Amino acid sequence: MKLIDTHAHLQFQAYNQDREKVIEENLAELEAIMTVGAGLESSQDAVNLVQKYNGLFASVGVHPHHVDQWSKESLGQLSNLAKQGKVVAIGEIGLDKHLYQGYPEPDIKKQTAILLPQIGLAQKYSLPILFHCRDAYEDLYDLLKSIHQPLKGLMHCFMGDKETANKFLDLGLYISFSGNITYKGNDIIREAATYVPLEKLLLETDSPYLAPIPHRGERNEPKYVTIVAETISSLKKLDVGSLGQATTENSISLLGLKR
Repeated sequence: MKLIDTHAHLQFQAYNQDREKVIEENLAELEAIMTVGAGLESSQDAVNLVQKYNGLFASVGVHPHHVDQWSKESLGQLSNLAKQGKVVAIGEIGLDKHLYQGYPEPDIKKQTAILLPQIGLAQKYSLPILFHCRDAYEDLYDLLKSIHQPLKGLMHCFMGDKETANKFLDLGLYISFSGNITYKGNDIIREAATYVPLEKLLLETDSPYLAPIPHRGERNEPKYVTIVAETISSLKKLDVGSLGQATTENSISLLGLKR
């Protein structure tokens, strides 16, 4: 069974010069690819793109980086996008305390104010959620725990420890790992991946970012999810075929990512 990349941004400008070639080559090696929105424009671009290819699926959402782009019309616009064909999730959405160059100082109150209605939108349409979180795991966990409603979704590009992973598993979420699991110094991520049960594990690339070793520093591509699978199968002392089949079945179960 072929692997599934549950998180890529094939609509981003990194692929403007050869997008069609990249998509065709990567879909030839994978069962499916999730093309993830990070703002209203990129969500619309994702929706447009996935209509053209069998095996591509979309999510729509406003990333915490883009909190200042949110307006009173945003939820309605997302709602319209969520009803389009091949949109299978809301995301990526969440909380982020990390200060990035070129972005404003993180404001958790503002991020929470746009996160909650997007969670509500996912619940309204019975869609899973792709949660983004960096340097804010405790904040996000406390917020999600306070909702007191069943949550369906995943923790994208998980970078916490195994104790933190366990908290989100207890909320019913899946945990997804990316190419940074191969980086030197990321033992905490590797320990978490070893800990997460196979039935709650997902794979991703976060393309065009976080290319795994030996491609670090290059533009990432969904097919490199194979390296993530090989890394985790080694950590779990499983053959890659068994891990691949399990994670693919998990992706189909949670997100419906099947051609």
